[in-house]
Amino acid sequence: MNKKEEALLQNFPKYNDNLKQQLKSDNEYAQMWLDSLLEDYSETKDVNDLVYNLKPLIESKYTICEFAKLIGIHRITLYKIFSRKMIPSIEILHKIFLGLGYDLKLTAQKV
Repeated sequence: MNKKEEALLQNFPKYNDNLKQQLKSDNEYAQMWLDSLLEDYSETKDVNDLVYNLKPLIESKYTICEFAKLIGIHRITLYKIFSRKMIPSIEILHKIFLGLGYDLKLTAQKV
């Protein structure tokens, strides 16, 4: 890659930055994002995926350290969860959703 291409690439908008900006500025989009994550979770049952994909929503409003302090857990715990080295408990999931301004409700359906 030549210097001109490198310079262009450096100035090219990054997907994650654009996503965070849209999540921060557009509440309707943020709600659709969350609804989509919950729908995916209902199909996959993968808690790690759910929490990992909440990260842009969290980072659109807070740093990881700020959010950890807000919800009352250690930042290392959040980093472990986001790096998929730890599966969050229901208690931690509840704190994450509360920190984002949502009430986490569980339901049980007989299969």
